[in-house]
Parts: sequence; structure tokens; C-alpha cells
Amino acid sequence: MMNDLPRHLTGFAVLLLAFGIVAGMFHWPIPEGNAEVALVVLGVAIGWAGSVVAFHFGTSEGSKRKTDLIASKRPEGDGYDEEKENL
Repeated sequence: MMNDLPRHLTGFAVLLLAFGIVAGMFHWPIPEGNAEVALVVLGVAIGWAGSVVAFHFGTSEGSKRKTDLIASKRPEGDGYDEEKENL
């Protein structure tokens, strides 16, 4: 499993990027010919931010915790061979 710190840092960076794009759209004028491109970029950034929030507060985080719990409770001699999986 991946360490939580890189995942949290990536999520924070995506949220910061989305906030920066929204703030930039209010701060700097967008040339008329680039308005549609700017709106697409804004939509993508907000979509990424929504995915981060949905993961951290939605079912994916709960599912990850449940998977970790099940993996930690695996009984000895269950036929599972970790060495074969790591090959």
C-alpha cells in the first residue's frame, strides 16, 4: 500500500491548483478568444478537486481502511503466500 503522506500532499496540491485557477480567473482578464479554453481548464481543475474531496471523505477512504483492516487480520496458514505475490 502507498504511504498516506504522498497521497495527502498530491490531494492538497490539486486543491491548491483549483483554488489558484479560480482566483486567477477573477484577478486577470481573459482574452475573448481564450474564454472557452479557460472554462475547460477551470472545469478540469474543479473536477480534480471534487475527486480529491470525494476520495478523502467518501467511500474510497473507508474502503481503503477496511482493506487494511482485513489484511492485518489475516490468519496464519490461510494458504496465502506473500513471496509468490511479490515476484
